[in-house]
Amino acid sequence: PFHMPGHKRQPSKSIFDAAFSFDITEIDAFDNLHHPEGIIKELQEKMADIYHLEESRILVNGSSSGILTAISAAVKKNGRIIMARNSHKSAYNAAYLRNLEISYIYPEMINEYGMNGGIEPDAVSRAIEKNPDAEAVFITSPTYEGVVSDVESIAQICHTAGIPLIVDGAHGAHFGLNEEFDKKYGTKATGNIADITIISLHKTLPAFTQTAACLASGSLVDRERLREFYSIYQTSSPSYLFMAGVDNCLRLLENEGEERFKKLMDELDIIRSENYRNIKIIGKEIKGSNGVYGFDETKISITAGGMTGRELYDILRCSYHLQPEMASLKYCLLMTSIMDTEEGFERLRKALREIDDEIQGRDRDQRISIELLENQTVMRIEEALEAESRISNFEDAQGKVAASWVYAYPPDIPLIVPGERINSEIIKKITEMRESGINIIGTDKYRTVK
Repeated sequence: PFHMPGHKRQPSKSIFDAAFSFDITEIDAFDNLHHPEGIIKELQEKMADIYHLEESRILVNGSSSGILTAISAAVKKNGRIIMARNSHKSAYNAAYLRNLEISYIYPEMINEYGMNGGIEPDAVSRAIEKNPDAEAVFITSPTYEGVVSDVESIAQICHTAGIPLIVDGAHGAHFGLNEEFDKKYGTKATGNIADITIISLHKTLPAFTQTAACLASGSLVDRERLREFYSIYQTSSPSYLFMAGVDNCLRLLENEGEERFKKLMDELDIIRSENYRNIKIIGKEIKGSNGVYGFDETKISITAGGMTGRELYDILRCSYHLQPEMASLKYCLLMTSIMDTEEGFERLRKALREIDDEIQGRDRDQRISIELLENQTVMRIEEALEAESRISNFEDAQGKVAASWVYAYPPDIPLIVPGERINSEIIKKITEMRESGINIIGTDKYRTVK
């Protein structure tokens, strides 16, 4: 191999030897991700067939690259986008790069759990009526916690207005792959409903981290523009190891998907049917209100007596060696997939039973919530980030205009966006979150517009 990569597929007496043997580059017969004509084209066609849609394109830079691609292709530079305020930071990055004006729509709030609900179709309709110059609508469904919005109704509203709907479906790559699963949980796939749907294969399916897909339907977004921006935001040196992993994932779904989905649903039924006294697993009871159209029960969000989500997270991780996905103020999130084992579920059930017994009689603290506040937007993101700025203590930033981001990680949803005026309420809210153990990024050496 007188070509890249430099490891030459030779063993180096390390645990990576097997990976090196599969890592290749765009030599003869190995196709080109940016102009697929062979094996990559076949792989993308297979994915489109499995998801029952028109076009799919592999993403090796994660869903973030797909979101950047979709927004850039759908909305002209300096244009306007209607965007859900609980969008991932990559959507805001797209708005920054394209200098977009953002008109926000806010998810409903499930106050009992301090959790974002869904986006109501009526909210989308009002936003389009108020912003007739908007060129696209962008929402997240499902959310990190599994909340599904009524995407079909929202798409109809957008299409009646002649604008495309883009859905960040990163956490729903498993939607549309098993009819029984979708019927049971109301988790309809959006690939053929929205104009562009971005899914993260690696989040909920057996695929390598960074692997995702951009799914396209309809004619409201110019496919050539979509491909142009796809080439801009995707690396010119795509990982063949990642793409081989996608191929392996699709083969497993074809050969074992039905059996594995059935086993997963059985385990979810068992763990959700446990009779806890002080622990609650959030589930389908939240459907039908707060914009919640469907609920993905593979996302196990747990509240426990008077504990914060961080306390429960730490107990599961340190005392039971079970690693949750994230901690919020009132709940702890665990993510499951078709690759989870009976042993893992049994250990989780045992842990929850023991924790449930230990916390009997503790009062639940309902004081703190994390709803997204409607901060005043003073300037566009691009203006704020390019403006002269000063470093401030975050606690002293009241009344100033943000020149940097503040967000909870995970899931990377900004609490403060550059260009928003900082008020006492958001300072108090973020301080409470930080003191409760939530990982807040961006408050150190905080920047405000001069």
